[in-house]
Formats: sequence, structure tokens, C-alpha cells
Amino acid sequence: MNNDIKQLLAAIALEQYVAEGTFQQCLPTDGKITLEQAKAQADEIWSVAKEQLEVISFDYEGYTVNLTFQRDGLYLFDSVDIWAEEGDGTKKGSSQLGTLATIEGWQHFADNEGMQMECFDIGDERVYLLPSAVTLHYLNRESKWKLVKIAGAYRSVEQVRDSLQNIANASI
Repeated sequence: MNNDIKQLLAAIALEQYVAEGTFQQCLPTDGKITLEQAKAQADEIWSVAKEQLEVISFDYEGYTVNLTFQRDGLYLFDSVDIWAEEGDGTKKGSSQLGTLATIEGWQHFADNEGMQMECFDIGDERVYLLPSAVTLHYLNRESKWKLVKIAGAYRSVEQVRDSLQNIANASI
């Protein structure tokens, strides 16, 4: 496996990530990212003392990949924070967001892949739950829904669905 974690993560298409569920599942069969490797190459490290967690961040043009580990090294989950605006790193080719950047693009991708999804409206956010238990989070900006976060699989689809439904019901 390539030892350059940042380069390895950058090579994973976000469309593959949302289908597979986690970055670890997108790696070659002999691939595994350890806490020690990630910390040594991270752009930023966040420690959450109360929960005994380490959040390791890798910055790219338009987005940041976050890998969350327990302090004992157990890989828990990952996510992607999108911070670029349209035309500032979110166009296909400059970052990997391309088809996922807008709801329309995401729906077109899902239709082409035959991917089923569930939608939850939570306040000013629209969240899509995928069969992989990944969630895509969109906010309405300038009359257009923009991707702001991709949360990798951590719990089962059923658990995520129940949680999103409870939150959506509470916001009505």
C-alpha cells in the first residue's frame, strides 16, 4: 500500500466513497490506515479527551477529509467537510466533488447507478441516506442546494434512518 495517506485518500473518488461507506473500505485489499500513520501525515489533529478520540484531518482543494480513531488506534468513522463555493474548488477536475456538489448532480448520479436513497428535511438542511449508511448533507445557498458534508458509515442504515427521522420530526 502507498504510504502517503494524503495522496492515497485523494485518489479515492468521492462517488466510490459514498457507495462503499468508508475510506478504509475503498483501499486496496492489503490497505489499512493506522492512527500512527495518519497522525504522522495529518494537516491537523483534534483530540477529544472526554470520548478518548483522535480526529485526523487532511486538507484538499475545496474539502477536508476527517478520520476518527479511538485513542487505542481503533478506526471508527470518517467524514468529508466541504468548504469551497461553486467555482472555488468544487468543479469536476479541480476537486472530486463534481457530480455530488449539487442535489441535481447527486440525483443524476444515483439514477445512473440505480442507487436508492432516502431524503430527510431537517431545518435548513436536506440529508440523503444511502444504502451504504453514508449521509450527504446539503444546505440551500443562493437558491441552490450545495453539498456541505459527507458522513461516512458508522452505524447501520436502520440506526441512521431512525436517528434522522427523529431529528426531522423534532424540527417540524
